[in-house]
This record gives sequence, structure tokens and C-alpha cells, in this order.
Amino acid sequence: MKRLLIIFIILSAAIFIHAQTSPIKFSVHVNPQFAWLNSDEEVVEPDGSIFHMQTGLNMDYFFAENYAFSMGLGINNLGGNLLYADSTEFSSKGEILLVEPGQSVKMNLQYIDIPIGLKLKTEELGYATFFLQLGFNPMINLNARATSEDAGFDKKDVRESIHLFNLGYHAGAGVEYKLGGSTAIIGGIRWSSGLIDVTDNDRANVKTDVISIHLGILF
Repeated sequence: MKRLLIIFIILSAAIFIHAQTSPIKFSVHVNPQFAWLNSDEEVVEPDGSIFHMQTGLNMDYFFAENYAFSMGLGINNLGGNLLYADSTEFSSKGEILLVEPGQSVKMNLQYIDIPIGLKLKTEELGYATFFLQLGFNPMINLNARATSEDAGFDKKDVRESIHLFNLGYHAGAGVEYKLGGSTAIIGGIRWSSGLIDVTDNDRANVKTDVISIHLGILF
């Protein structure tokens, strides 16, 4: 974590210097978010959300005055609680974790998030500029932990039971409030939903959902 923090600080400093003269705009953000898992199969049901954070860097390349291609890199913490109606097994470093019918499991999933999309901005109104953002979220799994008081295991590594790649889409709206020069603070709200199954359970089609408050600084 210390190495990641040092790299983040160096990148932020370089981005700030570069952004003063470039049409490419960079931002850093921290997004508090509520995440949950859903399924369209009867064998598993959503059983509550969890609170997590998403952090990262974004780059907006403006190909027209108010239109930009957007791309980012960050760490996204997702997950939720699932209630199983049938016996289910998770693999944890060679150990089999058995979940019986009626038992709930809390899943904490961590991904490298690489959002790509389009950003549409209004003209500046006073010190404020409003925007809409749409796109996709390719993600690579870094960590997966499962906890179940019912089944008697706590924070078990279940990456063997989680697909390495995940894909979702996002939509959001917000405002940039100029502080001076090219620097602005960003506030908004975002919705993101998964498009593919995150687990290797063939009887359950589990996808991620998240709603987040987008907080950042634009350089």
C-alpha cells in the first residue's frame, strides 16, 4: 500500500504539471459507494449491500469543445451479500467451503478498474460546468474474500471461484466547480452494473451493481 501511495502521489504531481498546458484534462477521485450482487437464478438471491470505496485517476481527451473521450485507472471494491437456496461450494486455496441451503455469504471483490467512455459537458455557467458520462468498465480481479457466519468461515480467499475478468457499464452526472485556472472540484453520482457473471457457479448468474458518489479534483 505504501508503494501504491508513493506511485499515486508521483503520478498526481506529473499530471498536474502536464495539465496546465494540455487540452487533455486529468482528475483524481475517491468515490464512496454502495455495492450489491444480483442474480436472475432462483438458486441464489441478493441479501443486502455493502459500503466500499473506489479510487483512481481519469483522463479526458477533448476532441471538441464540450465532448471528450474518457479513460481511467483505479481500484474498485465491489461485492455484496448472497443468500443461497441450494448447496454451493467455493474453492479457497485447495480447501472446499460448503454453503448449505438458507445460508448467506458476504462477498468482497477487488478489481483493477479501467473505465472508458464519453463525457459531455455544458458551457460554463458562472463557475460551474455540468456533465454527463457514459461508458464501460473492463475490470481485472485482484482479490476475493468470502465470509459466512452461517457456514462458519471468515474472509476466506475465494479467487479460485471468481472469474478473472469482469465487464460492466456506467452512467453518471455531475458538476465541475472552478477554483481557479484549470483546477476544479468535481461532485456527482454514478450508477454501474455488471454485464457478465462474476462467479464460476454454473447454476447462478451473479452480477455486480453499484451506486456511488463521485468526488474528485480536476487539473
